[in-house]
Amino acid sequence: MQQVLSASCSEISLKGRNRPHFESLLMRNMRHALAPFGKFELKERGGRILAIGREGCDLEAAKTALSRVFGVDSVLVASMVEPKMERIEEAIVPLFPSLTGRSIRVETKRSDKRFPITSQEVSRLIGAKFVDAGCTVDLTHPESTIFIDILGDAALVSTGKVKGPGGMPVGSSGKVLSLLSGGIDSPVSSWLMMKRGCTVDLLHVHSSPKNDDVRASKMIRLAERIGGYAPKKLSLTIAPYTEFYKRAMEMDHRYEVVVFRRFLLRLSSALAKRNGAMGIVMGDSIAQVASQTVENIFATDEAAGMPVFRPLVTYNKQETIDIARRIGTYDLSVEPYKDCCSLVASRSPSTSVPLDTARELEGRIGIEDIVEKTLEQSETIEI
Repeated sequence: MQQVLSASCSEISLKGRNRPHFESLLMRNMRHALAPFGKFELKERGGRILAIGREGCDLEAAKTALSRVFGVDSVLVASMVEPKMERIEEAIVPLFPSLTGRSIRVETKRSDKRFPITSQEVSRLIGAKFVDAGCTVDLTHPESTIFIDILGDAALVSTGKVKGPGGMPVGSSGKVLSLLSGGIDSPVSSWLMMKRGCTVDLLHVHSSPKNDDVRASKMIRLAERIGGYAPKKLSLTIAPYTEFYKRAMEMDHRYEVVVFRRFLLRLSSALAKRNGAMGIVMGDSIAQVASQTVENIFATDEAAGMPVFRPLVTYNKQETIDIARRIGTYDLSVEPYKDCCSLVASRSPSTSVPLDTARELEGRIGIEDIVEKTLEQSETIEI
């Protein structure tokens, strides 16, 4: 009986003839996540990926690491035995002491239909063993669930399934550049694009006098938290808001937010093209604030010159907060931080800035020169 990690990846299993490509990317990312915890061999078995570690591997820590890998729906530590009923019964014996007196449910999946006993019957027989050991059965709200997976050449017995983020493996959907502010929304939008398989670079435009001030701020910790879900280091570019601020001081405050956001998209587009990214990510939600009306998004996006992705576009604020709490960015996002967006916010911004007006104001302040000088003053950090 050997202890292994078993990861399910249901979305990848639907990819048909392209499935091996996605599995290869997922296994690459899993190896990266597992590397700090020992040497593991990865094998695909019946829609699952098994991570078989050498002696001394930290399986519990490795399980936690895999639960942060995009493409993994769930992961658990399992006892791997021969696919025979008597071996499965032997594998559940070590579970009795910790489960005695608790309510349980047995869930059996039989990937190999050549196994002579049906899934339902396996669950009934194993459940009876637990009842004999002092457990009760509760199929609706059990205190513990025992998982039995019968594969072609092995059977897995386990408890303690941990939910993964699901989605697609990072690296399967191209590279994008995500605008990262100090607020709640942009870290979540970056995470959601990673969930769909994108490699994400980050851009933070700051209001500090020097780039070094950002290095000592929460922004580095926020980028590191996002980077905890990436298979490789993230690229974080920090750029000052100074040039735009100097030129826009005399601008009509009703239009400043939209012109500022056009500046952000022009800057992002230039950086994205330099770094091989094919789209820009923003944390907007329709009608959440004045700059995020459909009319103002229309006036903003024309400046991008490439696709602009808004994964939060239909989310309300509480839905975004719930995700932020789950992925561990919320507490950092609510720490005090002087963000550019708050500096350009007006008490009475226009909710419908005409495109011609936005273009005219850009011409007055020399937007192309602002973008060029801002890029010259930017710095890139590997996270």
